[in-house]
Order: sequence, then structure tokens, then C-alpha cells
Amino acid sequence: MNPHPVAVQASLIPKKGSSEDECEDSFCIDRDLSFGNQRLGPVAVAISDGATESMFAKKWARMITRHAADSSRCIPDGFTGSGDNFRHFIRQIMDRWESWVSSYVNQRVASGRPLRWYEEAKLASGAFATLLAVHFEEAPEGRWHAAALGDSCLFQIRGQRVISQFPVQSSADFGVSPDLLGSKADLDTVCERTYFGRGSFTCGDEFFLMTDALAAWFTYAVENATPSQIEEVLDKVRIFSHAENRSVFESWLSSMIISGRLRNDDITLIRIYISE
Repeated sequence: MNPHPVAVQASLIPKKGSSEDECEDSFCIDRDLSFGNQRLGPVAVAISDGATESMFAKKWARMITRHAADSSRCIPDGFTGSGDNFRHFIRQIMDRWESWVSSYVNQRVASGRPLRWYEEAKLASGAFATLLAVHFEEAPEGRWHAAALGDSCLFQIRGQRVISQFPVQSSADFGVSPDLLGSKADLDTVCERTYFGRGSFTCGDEFFLMTDALAAWFTYAVENATPSQIEEVLDKVRIFSHAENRSVFESWLSSMIISGRLRNDDITLIRIYISE
């Protein structure tokens, strides 16, 4: 299978009433893939939704996504199952977090601002975030495989149909307490709770990656739509994925939140389109 051009668009929008700095979603795309048309060699994409109740959730989500994209080069089969490579991947993230925390605490002490008791308690409990990491490759045929912990989702579109959805399978399955990757979690527990998915792709396919609030809306919309309405939903998401349409996306999100049809939360949307 010869490599095909791939177009990638990404949009990240903080929850209504929050600033960009307060956004706790994060995404990362393989460093060799820039936005626009590129040849599709091995490509890794990761998104993460930091849990607000934990300290430094944004930092943890960012660390997860960057390490997932980087690690895909070294351990391309790390997202295929809970074997040694995946365990090594998770262990490395946790080690990086501990190193960062130690450095942060030392900096606070050196600057005369040691942690207060409530900060120590929150930091000791760790940081939490969802994980969705996807690896695409075209040799010898178009394949994708993914690892997920929590309710950030991947949708594969062919024509005007959703042919794959991972890891949450229906709108009824979105809850308020998804499984999360904790910076101090037991490694065996993380592996047990992580879902692994795989599939094939061909030219003309597209993939949407979304954090939970948008994924829940999208799943419900597709479940309850007629064929013509599904086409409208897909076109809407395609438009929203373009950074230049951010103001339109923000306006739509605001109206959906006000109407109660979408939960007010940070939003990440990534679209990957594989052309001929």
C-alpha cells in the first residue's frame, strides 16, 4: 500500500467561562506531522482530559499526550495490548511525573514558598486524566491501533457512516466518573482497566478524536439521526475541526451548553482525513 496524503485539523477550546490557561485538555500529534497535507508514515495522535479535582491536572494531561506521541516511534506496538511495552510506557510517564514533582517542590522551597499543608495533601494523592493514544501505519496495509483509559473517544468514518467507535460504545455509557490514569496508580490496575482497539483504514476514511463532552453529544446525535441528519452532523464536526472556524465552533458550543444539550467542559476535537 503506497503512502497517501493525510490532512489533520485540531481544535481545543476551554469550557465556557474559563481562559485558555485554565483548559485542562491536551493533545499531541507525532512531531514529524505538521498541520496540512503530509505523507502518512507512522503517525501517533494522543488526547487527554485532565481531572479538575486533582492538582496540576493540565500538566499531567500534557505529559501523557506528549509521551504517548513520542513513544509511538520507539514502541509502535505499545498500544496493542497490556504487555511489557505498554507497561514500560506507563511506568515512564509515572517516573517523569515524580521527577517533575520533586523538581517543583524543590523550586518552591528554594524560592521561600514551601508547599502548604493542603497543597501537600493534593500533590500526594497524585494527578488524574484520561488517555486516548492512537497509532496509524500503512505497511503493509492501513492499520490503526489504540489504547484508552477513560471516555475520550475515537470515531472512524467511512462515507457517511460511523464504522468504528472506541472505547465508549453508546451514549448511555458516558458517566460522571470514568476510569482515569493516575500518576500514582497501581500499574497492574492501569493495565486491567485500559481498553485496546484496532482496525483497518483505506483512502477516503476519516477519524475524529474527541474528549468526553463532545464525544457524548456526537454519539447521541448519531444514534438518533436519520441518514440525512447524520450527514449534517458529520459536516458540522468537519467544519468545527478547522482552527479558522473557532469562533463558529465557540458560538455553537455556547448555544448547546445553554440549551442543556452539551455539558460545559473543555473540548478537544481532532480530525484526520486520508485521501488518495
